[in-house]
Amino acid sequence: MTLVRASYTITNTLRDAPHEQAYREEVRLVGDDRGEGGTVDLLPIDAIWDGVVGVTTSQVQFVRSPEKLYPSSVLDEDPNLIEEDEIRAVVTLTPIPPTPVTKESNLVLRGGPIIDPGMQDKTQPQK
Repeated sequence: MTLVRASYTITNTLRDAPHEQAYREEVRLVGDDRGEGGTVDLLPIDAIWDGVVGVTTSQVQFVRSPEKLYPSSVLDEDPNLIEEDEIRAVVTLTPIPPTPVTKESNLVLRGGPIIDPGMQDKTQPQK
């Protein structure tokens, strides 16, 4: 087993902190063969971290270091080659929309009988 740790710093923007913006934070591993004329490919393994991080006014920036144990064999991004494996962590922060606040109005009745409180009962003799 190999312990993989990705360390990075998240810095709040001026808009994030006062609104206590929450983000979906996802940390995944990719095989990076760009130096060999290849591509960057997502490794077919679970994310190191997939959760929610919230921004508050108490911290301008904070360090994250999620880690996870993987079998060494799944980190072999160049199978069948006797070469070094080039692996990077990719951190994606996706803003989570604010939770909507829902309120109900007063009840309005429609379509029932209309009763005018000013009308007198015509069946009663008038005095």
